[in-house]
Amino acid sequence: MNNHNTFYSGKRVLVTGGLGFIGLNTCARLLDLGAEVTALDNFIPTQITPAFDAVRSRLRLAVADIRDAEKVERVVRDQEVIFNLAGKSGAADSNKTPLNDLDINCRGHLTVLEACRTFNPGVAIVFPSSRLVYGKPLYLPVDEKHPLAPESIYAAHKLAVENYHLIYGRLHGLKTTVLRISNPYGPFQTGEGRAYGIANSFIRAAVSGRPIILFGDGSQRRDYLYIDDLVEAMLCAASAPQAHGRIYNIGDGQGTSLLELAELAVATAGQGEIVRVPWPEEYRAIETGDYLSDIALARNELHWSPCTGIHEGIARTVGFYRR
Repeated sequence: MNNHNTFYSGKRVLVTGGLGFIGLNTCARLLDLGAEVTALDNFIPTQITPAFDAVRSRLRLAVADIRDAEKVERVVRDQEVIFNLAGKSGAADSNKTPLNDLDINCRGHLTVLEACRTFNPGVAIVFPSSRLVYGKPLYLPVDEKHPLAPESIYAAHKLAVENYHLIYGRLHGLKTTVLRISNPYGPFQTGEGRAYGIANSFIRAAVSGRPIILFGDGSQRRDYLYIDDLVEAMLCAASAPQAHGRIYNIGDGQGTSLLELAELAVATAGQGEIVRVPWPEEYRAIETGDYLSDIALARNELHWSPCTGIHEGIARTVGFYRR
């Protein structure tokens, strides 16, 4: 793993979507490394926990929508690194509200990139995309050369925004890197439900004694990535000159079935039950089957690999939500 202490100490860093799940974890790590962190977000969560407030109180906070060009221009001007995490989550929801998804996830990111082009063209930007851009895998593990076949509006827009970032890098000199991420989980998830991450939704259900709703037999295998490992990958990408203009898969490279994930959540929490139900049509339509990331490129070029196994990650996450 890289030592980021010298790179991020004193650096001016902007995290768009900084009060969301990935954003807050990223902000917390950057603050610990001595960075001057600004979080841009369009709302402050209503449930303020002591852990959340401990991070938020150390941030510079800009309350703004990424589509608000004037506010975005003001906040990007003096930043040295941007983690561009803002956007709307939820593949199934995106198919119901495609124009809203287009407006937030495409126009919003173009607004950020245009502000950088005009006022801060030397900035380094990391954009977290999704493994969903690959669609149904033709082979496993999936490497970065796998064909792209999005199966939801959300995934199609993620792919479009990947290209926006890379084009702005080629045309305007922005130092952009794209990460295709698999199923992150861990502390600081603010929303609930599948749209906010299947692993966290299972863990939070178990911790609160609610049933875990499992679609079908739960046999499909996925990568689940503990949030600390994802944050480390993003920090590596922003600080590595060789990462500019590149795309990397970021996952755990292991694979766990949904049923195993649910059983592990129940066992670790010491309560909860698993309830199997038939696949709802809106989820069946976007189900991609088994997925496993080939993370060799990130290992070789970013010198990154995940450190937290699924048992340890779930135990840490259960502990956090218990508190």
